[in-house]
Amino acid sequence: MQIVLGPPGTGKTTKLLNLVEQYMQSGVPPDRIGYFAFTRRAATEAVDRACTKFNLTKKELPYFRTLHSLAFFMSGMKHSQVMTGEKYQEVAEWLKIGKFFGGGVVDQGPYKDFGYGDKFLEIINVSRILRQPLRQVYNESIVPLKTDWARVEYVSRGLQHWKKAYGLQDYAGMLETFVDQELCPRLEVVFIDEAQDLSPLQWEMVRLLEQNSQMCYVAGDDDQAIFRYAGADVDHFVGLQGEVTLLNKSYRIPSLHHALSHKVIKRIVGRRDKIFEPKEGDGGMFWHRHSEEVDLSSGDWLLLSRTTRGAQQIEEEVRRRGHLYIYNGSTSIDSKVLEAVRYWEHLREGHRLNTEQVKLVYKHMLLNTQVAYGYKTMPDGDDSSFYSLEDLQKDHGLMHSQPWDVGLGKINERDRTYIKACLRKGESLTDTPRLRISTIHSSKGAQATNVMLLTDTMRRPYSMWRKINNHVEDEARVFYVGLTRATDNLHLIHPMFSQGYALPS
Repeated sequence: MQIVLGPPGTGKTTKLLNLVEQYMQSGVPPDRIGYFAFTRRAATEAVDRACTKFNLTKKELPYFRTLHSLAFFMSGMKHSQVMTGEKYQEVAEWLKIGKFFGGGVVDQGPYKDFGYGDKFLEIINVSRILRQPLRQVYNESIVPLKTDWARVEYVSRGLQHWKKAYGLQDYAGMLETFVDQELCPRLEVVFIDEAQDLSPLQWEMVRLLEQNSQMCYVAGDDDQAIFRYAGADVDHFVGLQGEVTLLNKSYRIPSLHHALSHKVIKRIVGRRDKIFEPKEGDGGMFWHRHSEEVDLSSGDWLLLSRTTRGAQQIEEEVRRRGHLYIYNGSTSIDSKVLEAVRYWEHLREGHRLNTEQVKLVYKHMLLNTQVAYGYKTMPDGDDSSFYSLEDLQKDHGLMHSQPWDVGLGKINERDRTYIKACLRKGESLTDTPRLRISTIHSSKGAQATNVMLLTDTMRRPYSMWRKINNHVEDEARVFYVGLTRATDNLHLIHPMFSQGYALPS
C-alpha cells in the first residue's frame, strides 16, 4: 500500500491524477483504474479533471466514483429500489412512530442514511457503519435518548422487514452487500481519496479493493478528519502501514495562517506528524469583536461557522447588509426572480425581449392589474421573436411600465426589500454570488481569497446522545479545517460563547 499524505492546499488531487496519467502511459486502460473519493464533490472534481486532462468521457472512466456509488453500481440495483423520504415515511406510519426526523433520507456530511437528528435512524445506522451490534451502541449511548431498548430494537427490526419485503435498500445496506458478497471489481490500480473519513464498513471495502488490485494508493490527511461523530475511523488511517509520500508544500495557506493552524493541530496526540511549507507571503489575519466589523463589499468570501445555528446567523446578517450569497448550494434568492428583474428593467430601457424572457417577466406580474388575462402564456415563438415594451403594451396584454419593485407584483415584500438593498450595494444580478456561507464541516475542499470564521465552540458535539471521546482533539481538527480555507485574508471573530475549547491567540 502507498500512503499519500496531503495537508491543506498541497495539491493532493493533482498528485493522484498525475499518478493516474503515469499508469495510463504505461499501458493500463482507463477502465482498469479505480479512483474512489469519499464525497460526491470530490468524485465529481476528480472525474471532470480526468476527462479534461486525458481527453476522455465519463463512460470511459467507469470506476471514478464515490464508494457509495461503487456499491450501488456493483450490486446491479435500480434507483427505484433505493429508500427515499416517502418510503421512510411509509415505514414510520406502518410502525406507528409518527415519522422519522425530516421525513426522509438524511445526508449528514458524507454519510447517506446516517439519520442525524433522528433518535432511531442515527443509532441504527451508526451501529451498521461501525460494524458493531446495535445493543452495544445503544448501551454506550447517553441520556437523553428518551426511549428504551425494546423500542429501538422494534424500529430496527421493522425497517429490516420492510426493506426485505419490498426489495428495497438504503446506502449503508449497499456497502454491507458489497462487503458481504465481495462484489469487488478486479482492477490494475486503485486510488482511495479522503481516506481519513472512512468508516469501519468503508475500510472493509478498501480491503477488498486492495486485494483485487495490483497497487493501492490511499490518500488523505488525519488532521482534517472531522467526521468521527459519524463513524469515521481516524485511528485506522493513522495506523496504516505502507510507503508514505508527504506533499510538503501548500499552494493555498500563507505563513500567518499556517502558523496559527499548526498551533491548533499540534494539540492532537498520536497524529501523523506532517511538516510542510506555507505558500509565499504572510497573508492577512485579523481579529474582530463582531462579524459586522468585516467589510464584505468586494472580493470572494467564504463565511464559516462551527455550527448550523451560527451559519444561519451569518445568513441573516449578510441578507440584512444587502449581499447576495450561496448557502447550502442555493443562492439567497431565486435566480428566476433576479432574471425577471433584470429583463424587465432591460425592457424599460428600450431593449427587446424574446418570447421566453417575456413569459418569465409575466410570471412575476399580477393578473389583470399588471398583465391582462389570457396573455401570460404568450404566442408560440422562438428566440428569433423579439418584443419591445410598446409591442407588449399594444398587442400582448402588458398594462404598465412601472419600475420592477412596483411592476413585478408577485415578488414578495421580503425579497423586494432584499433585492433593493443588494442593488444599493452594487451587487450584480447576473454574476455568481461572491459570498458563500457554510459550516466548517461542509467546507472541506473549498477555499476562497477571504475567509471569515466564527470561533464559537460547543460543549456537546454533534449528537445529543452519542458519547464523543477526545472532544478537544475533534474540535482542534474542525477548526484546523476552518483556518486553512483562505488563500489571502483570514478574519477571525471573537467568540460570544466558548465552551470547553478555545483557539490559541
